[in-house]
Amino acid sequence: MTQSKKEETLSPADGPRRRGFLGSPLLHFIVLGCLLFFGERFFASPSPETVIRFTPADISALEQGWLDRNGQTPDPELLQALIDSEIRDELLLQQARSFGWHLTDGIVHRRLLQNQRFLEEDESISDEELLERAFEQRMDQTDLVVRRRLLERMRLLIAAGVRAKPPGDPELESYLAANPALFRRPERVGLSHVFLSRDSRKEDLSADSLALAEKLRSETIPPEQANEWGDPFLLSHHIPLSSESSIGRQYGPQFAARALEVPVGRWSDPIPSSYGSHIVWVHERSPSELPALGEIRKRVENEWLREREQQALKDHIEALRARAEIILPPLSGA
Repeated sequence: MTQSKKEETLSPADGPRRRGFLGSPLLHFIVLGCLLFFGERFFASPSPETVIRFTPADISALEQGWLDRNGQTPDPELLQALIDSEIRDELLLQQARSFGWHLTDGIVHRRLLQNQRFLEEDESISDEELLERAFEQRMDQTDLVVRRRLLERMRLLIAAGVRAKPPGDPELESYLAANPALFRRPERVGLSHVFLSRDSRKEDLSADSLALAEKLRSETIPPEQANEWGDPFLLSHHIPLSSESSIGRQYGPQFAARALEVPVGRWSDPIPSSYGSHIVWVHERSPSELPALGEIRKRVENEWLREREQQALKDHIEALRARAEIILPPLSGA
């Protein structure tokens, strides 16, 4: 058919009718409805992967647990911290269950069997049936040992990802330089002491100690011969090169602090401890210093890994929480 014949077949009214249809409110409504429907499906936020719902009873249980352990009700800030900790655990637990660990872990199975055997009187029931009953009762979700086991496996899994890429010396050198307080070796002293017993000397302890200190100094008695002037002592009369904290654990913090102040190569004034009185001779003193990486490499690496593992766990939980919906009841004081 030629163009002229095509035009002859069109009615003069066809053009206005088409224009009228395209401009009709009904068509506009249909198009707009489709755009809204498909646009909402395209741009809407995805459904959360996990939903964690707290009831008022759950919050009360957290408050009561803290009260039972510490003798006081948690304030709003502490309660929020308890809730956040519970949320973190639940996020990890739900992921552990998504891996099927509650169904396959040997420790979990032994714990559930132990619990179920305690509840069942019929000893002929098979382990498989007992496990089935335990899962039906949701024991895997409520038992504290099971929860701890699943949390431990999740934390180990995250830590394994960090440890799969151990740090090299450049990273450890940088970490050591950025954290000197963690690795600085404290001041240390090596000393000998003469001991006078509080139990033996009683009220004479102070006078006897002053007299002995003067004798040792005036007669320049060397530390190797000085113990014959003192009393027997259960601990050693000689302390090798040690820090204040190390000395303090055995002899008490007051003795340790005073001992580090004694000059090298001379007898001190009497220094009290919980045992009695001591006259101290310092043989050597080592100042505080930051060791080279080669001396403490394993320690630095362990600290580096520990810090990275903590950050990896934090990042993992934040990623899980971003894809979860947390439903909380109104909190008092919030």
